[in-house]
Amino acid sequence: MIIAPFNTDAPIYHRPIGTVSLIVLSALVTLLLPHDLSQQFALSYGNGLTPLQWVTSLFVHGGIIHLLGNMFFLWGFGLIVEGKLGWSRFIPLYLVIGAAESAIEQFAFSQQEGMSFGASSAIFGLMAVSLIWAPRNELSVFYWLGLKAGVADVSVALFSSLLFLKSLLFCGFTGVAPTTELLHLLGAIVGTIVGLIFLRWRWVDCEDWDLISVLQGKRPTLPLSTEPMVPKATSELKRPSSDRVPLNQSEAKFSEFLHADKPHAAVNQLRLIRQEHRTWSPPPEEWLLLARAFRKRKAWDSAISYYKEYLKSASQIDDRTRMEIAEILILIVERPQAALNLLAPVDESQLDEKLQTRLSGLRKRALQLIDDGVLEMRDDQWDLG
Repeated sequence: MIIAPFNTDAPIYHRPIGTVSLIVLSALVTLLLPHDLSQQFALSYGNGLTPLQWVTSLFVHGGIIHLLGNMFFLWGFGLIVEGKLGWSRFIPLYLVIGAAESAIEQFAFSQQEGMSFGASSAIFGLMAVSLIWAPRNELSVFYWLGLKAGVADVSVALFSSLLFLKSLLFCGFTGVAPTTELLHLLGAIVGTIVGLIFLRWRWVDCEDWDLISVLQGKRPTLPLSTEPMVPKATSELKRPSSDRVPLNQSEAKFSEFLHADKPHAAVNQLRLIRQEHRTWSPPPEEWLLLARAFRKRKAWDSAISYYKEYLKSASQIDDRTRMEIAEILILIVERPQAALNLLAPVDESQLDEKLQTRLSGLRKRALQLIDDGVLEMRDDQWDLG
């Protein structure tokens, strides 16, 4: 059985520089360090406390398979944690988790002989941190079970909980012994403590999607959808009509990127166009398509910016799109009154039952924010009826 997380839908505000650096360093140590020397860097039992080994043992692995297994998991959970912290805080956090687990392990088994090595305990610590900071986000996981292989999207909460449960059940049979599963649990315990400390002291911003906030119900009962509120049959906007003559090939390329769901490339192309035509603007439907592409990726700042461009240029806004933008106003930028103004023209009788419920939930949440005393900074780009 092979399970390897390789991607996540969690917001990634920082490039995984630290995660990649740790992977490269682990690979170099494992592949290039002589066997005798690598044993000196492993965590030894029965020789007292050896602080240097608390760190060096994280980079020593027992071969290619051991290395690859750990590095896939480091990549998957490193994306989540480093995505919130940046490399300058992620690397110390990783080393602290690994060193703390090693110190506990070496002290607990000081009367035994043997050694341990590998990054899995620190990675289980990252897994615990991810569970606390982003339980509802999903991991894309490659699996290979016998003759069946594929890719599945699994929530961080479910994926982590199943692995923790497996380790816990295994330890129930083996007792307190320096087994891999026990060391995984020790790493998870250390990671849980570290993750909670970061939350308690507000050293990380989880935007109220952390486990504590979710359990306390701080988030609204209606989740923020990353998909627009349009029927699947009409969710893809049509290309501009053929009677609209492009300025040049650059504009055509902008539209091509946009309809190929490559929003970053489209934005770069837009910048190039405006170097020559400063007043040029795509039609409203393309602003909306661009906003939806960034919404899908949970890149909220970019999505908000292009929703504003759409509102400035659109002569008419359909009911579903009003609700779609109102979600952003209520759940992201906390502009409840602007959202209510935008929702005022929505004809509830034209909505199906599901959307009527959604509309009711949006209005209820907006009124709740107003009752809670949310102060709105004036922004004319949102104040549309």
